[in-house]
Amino acid sequence: MHIIQAGWQALVDYLTIHRIISLLIAFFLSGAIAQFMSQGAVMKYFGPKANKTLSYLVASVSGAILAVCSCSVLPMFASIRKKGAGIGPAVTFLFSGPAINILAITFTFSLLGVDIGLVRVISAVILALIIGFLMFLIFNKSETVDSDEKIFNADEEQPRAAWKTGLFFITLVAILISGVRNPVPTIILAVVLVFELIFFFKKAELWDWCKETFDLAKKIAPLFIVGVFLAGVIQAIIPPEYMVRFVGTNTYGASVIASLFGAFMYFATLTEVPIVNSFMELGMLRGPATALLLAGPSLSLPNMIVITRVMGIKRSSVYVLMVVILAALVGWLSGLWIYAS
Repeated sequence: MHIIQAGWQALVDYLTIHRIISLLIAFFLSGAIAQFMSQGAVMKYFGPKANKTLSYLVASVSGAILAVCSCSVLPMFASIRKKGAGIGPAVTFLFSGPAINILAITFTFSLLGVDIGLVRVISAVILALIIGFLMFLIFNKSETVDSDEKIFNADEEQPRAAWKTGLFFITLVAILISGVRNPVPTIILAVVLVFELIFFFKKAELWDWCKETFDLAKKIAPLFIVGVFLAGVIQAIIPPEYMVRFVGTNTYGASVIASLFGAFMYFATLTEVPIVNSFMELGMLRGPATALLLAGPSLSLPNMIVITRVMGIKRSSVYVLMVVILAALVGWLSGLWIYAS
């Protein structure tokens, strides 16, 4: 009974009006990304004939567009590998896809702080590029390419000028950043958004956007609620001194432990944020917490099994080791920076 009460209390404490409104805005933003940004437009940059520099850059930020977790990214990764995407861009996409999910990043800033949020965003993109390029250097000579590039040929429709879509997304992001704590700028931005919706979009598009947002919320919100509940349970059953013993110091060893834990656990989209927050309240320092946030969303035991089938044991083992080692390194260095500032 005590454990259930702890989980319920965690939900009550977390789901404030401010956070609920922020969550709604974030869901509408993610729904807009899914509805108005073409996944095909992203995929075309992974073809074997695509510009390599552009492939890496698009792959490194693809998570913000595609909004996938460590398991839902796998079918897309397997498809682009099978059809000829280079090992470098494909692995960059594999890491980045779940690492910079827009919803997860939003709640990292909201729940864990600006410092960890910034480190997560910046280092996830940098690590995606580094890991992808290192995989290219190590395994490029043994690459084989499928000549069938149909998956990379996207027919892009442009229902409106690009600047209109861009302005719409800028407004949504600005509302998310402003939030309900800043009512005046939020009201102004909301008025701007209403004008954009009236003059930039058709009614059918807006209805599809709402349906996409609802579908996204229906899939993710229950998992997020379970994650917050489990975070409360974790705090109730794990003694603080146990957590402090292993990840209560800002050392590289502590970050490696956190990174390994994240690599083998499965975190559904958004659940890693409240769980890491509960670990921090038990004594985990910000360095190991950052390492867990970087390794956890991009790896999991189910993820490892599938990528081994796609890339083989050797390539997959190297990829997993690089994620664990580099995530721990970034966690350790960011911890030094956070506590020094």
